Amino acid sequence: MSRQRNTILEVLMWATLVGSQLCTAQVCKTFDSASAEDAIRSLDRGEIQTAYCTRAAFQLIEHLPLEQAIQILIKHLSYKWPLSNEPHGLRSYPAVESLYDIGLVAEPAIIDFVGQHENENDIEHANALEALFLIHHGDAVPAIRLLRQRSLAVAGTPAARRLDSAADYMLKQYCPPALRKWCEARLRQPES
Repeated sequence: MSRQRNTILEVLMWATLVGSQLCTAQVCKTFDSASAEDAIRSLDRGEIQTAYCTRAAFQLIEHLPLEQAIQILIKHLSYKWPLSNEPHGLRSYPAVESLYDIGLVAEPAIIDFVGQHENENDIEHANALEALFLIHHGDAVPAIRLLRQRSLAVAGTPAARRLDSAADYMLKQYCPPALRKWCEARLRQPES
C-alpha cells in the first residue's frame, strides 16, 4: 500500500510540475505578442517567471528607439534572471546582456549613469561597468580610458571622483593580476 501511495504522489507531483510549466509557457506565448510597454510593466510588477520570457521582454525593449531603450535598460540594471529550472546559459543580468546587444551607442549613457549614480557598491553600478566591459568584447582598457576622459571633462565634481573610482574598479576587476601590467602599459600609450 505504501508503494502505491508513493507512486500516486510521484504522479501528482509530476503532473503539477508539468502543468505549471505549461501554464508559464502559455503566459509567455501571450507575452511574445505584447508590446515593449507591456514588457516594461511586467518587469516592474515582477510578473515574469521564466528566463525565456525575461529574455523576450528585454528583446522587446531593445527594439524601442535606442535612446529610450537604453534609459529603460539602465533603469533595470538590477533586474535578476528569475529563479526557474530553465538553463538560460547567461551569467549576466538581462539588462547587461541587452546593453551589450545594443553596443557602443549605449556607452555614453552608461558612463553618465556611472558618474551620477551615488551608490558605488550596489549591483546597478557593478552591472553598468560589466556592460561597458562586454560592449568592448572583454577589453577593459577602452572602457577605462573613456571613464578617465569623462572624469577629466567634469574635473572637480563628485561625478569625476565616481568615474575615477569606476576606472580603478575596472582595472582591478577586469585586468587580473597576471595582466595588470599589460593593461596599465596600454593605458599609458596614446590612443590609436
